[in-house]
This record gives sequence, C-alpha cells and structure tokens, in this order.
Amino acid sequence: MLGAGFLFRRKYDLSRSSGRLMQGTELRILRSEDELSDLERDWDDLARRCPGYFLSQTFMWAQAAWETVARPRGRTLNIVTVRAGARLVALWPLVVYREHGLAVMRPLGSESSEYSAPLAEPGELAEHYLELMWQAAAGSADWALLPHVRAESLFAKVIERQRRRTFAEDDLPAPFVARKDFADWAAYQATIDARWRSKIRRTRRRLAELGKVTLEPESRAAASTLIDWMIEHKRLWLVRADVRNDWLSLTDYRDFLAEAARRLSSVGSVALFVLKLDGVPIAAHFCCVDLCRVEYLIGAFDAAWTSYGTGQIVTEYGLRWAFENGLDYDFRIGAESYKYKWATRSCATSTLHIATSWRALPTLARLHVERIFSRIRRKLALGRFLRRILPEHGS
Repeated sequence: MLGAGFLFRRKYDLSRSSGRLMQGTELRILRSEDELSDLERDWDDLARRCPGYFLSQTFMWAQAAWETVARPRGRTLNIVTVRAGARLVALWPLVVYREHGLAVMRPLGSESSEYSAPLAEPGELAEHYLELMWQAAAGSADWALLPHVRAESLFAKVIERQRRRTFAEDDLPAPFVARKDFADWAAYQATIDARWRSKIRRTRRRLAELGKVTLEPESRAAASTLIDWMIEHKRLWLVRADVRNDWLSLTDYRDFLAEAARRLSSVGSVALFVLKLDGVPIAAHFCCVDLCRVEYLIGAFDAAWTSYGTGQIVTEYGLRWAFENGLDYDFRIGAESYKYKWATRSCATSTLHIATSWRALPTLARLHVERIFSRIRRKLALGRFLRRILPEHGS
C-alpha cells in the first residue's frame, strides 16, 4: 500500500490556506492517461506564460516520456495541478513507483538527465504555488528523487526548506550562453579564443578537400535512423573513455529520443544538427529547442574523424543557429573543458534525495553515514600517500 495520498486523486480547496489566493483556486493530483491528454492545451498555454521554461517541462516531452519510459516501467502518474478558476497556473508532472520498500516520486521524463522543476505562472503567487505543489506531492510518496535542480530557480528556494531531510549529490555546473549578453553573433565570436576559431576553420577546410560537406538540421523523417547512429557511436565512445552511463544502453531511452524527435509542438521541438561527408554522418547533436534556448542533450561522432574536431564544428553551428533565432544555448550538466571554450555563464545544479515520510528516514541516515565514511577513507588514503612521498622529498 502506498497510502491514501497515492491511491486516490485528491482535490484541495486552497482558497482558505492563504489570504492572497483568489476564491476558487484548487489543487488536484491527476493519475489517469486521459487526464494527462486533456491537459495539452492548458499546459502549452502555461508554458508560454513561464519565461525560461525548458522543453522537458512541456506536455510534448511528458507525454512522449510516459508512453516510452514511465508506463513501460510500471510507473503511476502523479500530476499535480493548480488552477485559479479555469486557468491552469501551476503544474508538476510526476510519477510514483516502489523501490526498496518505499514509494518513490520523481519527475515524469526520460529518467536520464533532465532538470527538475515544476511550472508556475510568474507573479507574486508563484512561490506559493510551488510550495503547495511540493506539499501535495510529498504526501504521495516516502521519498523524492529530484535530479539536477538548478540553484538559480525559485523551486530550489522552496526545496531548500527541506534541507534537514535532504541528501544532495552530483553537484555539477550547467554552462550556457545568454543571447541577451551579445549584440550579435560577431560580438559573441569576439569572446572566443582566436586560435580556437582558426582551428575549426582549418578543419572544415580539410574536410571539404575530402568530399562534399553538409551541416544542417536533419529531417524528421530521417531522425530515427540518425538517433540509432548517434547511440551506437556514443556507446563506443563510452567504452573508449571508460565512462559509465546508466541509461544510454536502455531500449526505452532510445525509443523516447525517437518519439520526442518525431513530435512537434507550439512551445518547442527537437533539433538534430548533423555534419555529413558525402552524405554519411560523421558527427551529430541532439538538441531541445524551446522559445528561449537551444539545449544540447547528446552529441556523438565517428571516431575515425576525431582529428578533425567534428564535434566542435557541430557545436559552433548549433551556437550560431541559436543566435540567429534569438535563443540562448545551454550546454547542460557537466564541467567538461570544451564547454568552457564556448560558455560565458554557468548555473550550479544538484540532485536531491528528500525523505518525505518517516519510513524513508533510515535511508536518509544511511546515505549521510556512507558519505561520512567515504570522506574518512579518502582522507586516510591521502595521509598514507603523503607519508610515502614526504620522506622522499626530505632525503
């Protein structure tokens, strides 16, 4: 049993909970596919009223994720909505499932590397809506898993109040370029190291000497085939680099990417930027495009062309495409050095695990104890290392 908050859709009359709320404002937790489908128009309208929303916060993304990832994995929908009269003013699409004896909630998505954040209409009530949704969602589970919460977000401020029940990990930057910082593409280019720009021009010329080079968005009809190519080459890179990835090898993740690339929405879509030589892909980027930004999700390249820096050629193209369309460019989570050759800003992110019931407190305590012992082991290892090398320096 997951508790009454999970088993039943609840309706809350919030008009009494704050003097600032208009009469008739209500919160609901929706659990059926039909209710998810019925939200499309209102959801898209809400997204357009939320400057800076991400594609992963849209109906298109959520429905694709439900059909290809969440439903096949046996998740249960848990969509928190707040309405002021008939208008949808806040929404948080979640799923709930059981793991290690606990009811766990997490955002409805591909369960890979999306940012975590609800949508809330801007204004004086935005923080209150977020708090209300958090309280309602917390009552639906024992444990909350919130990947990559952006520190600059209003949601991070709301969740900070749960810090005594929180275990934070994966503290990573998310570098980006803000279009508003520059008058045009030339002004931005002037901030990039001249030697780096010259190197990219030289490699493009070298490629052109070998055949016909094309660099453009891939058609939707060919997107699925290109995604398969990208996943194959990304997996090969992971092996070469001895890097672990928990989702790239999953069939449902591939299906999600293909489904997301197939869909079109008034609030955003996927763009696949591909570099080809004589019609054959040698590098490609899978990007999310909303009304504010281009968001780089996955990149892949053929290792046979490593010396040509094909990935950076596609990056430059994607950045210029973003500038020409008046959009920011988000390099997303990770401190890889190449991102800082391009990015001019950065936002901190953290993955948060929050105990939302007493049943999860032992798990929370275990995580904190494991971290303490891990730090002790590292300090002891460093001490042993220093004792070995210090006498050598003293002799």
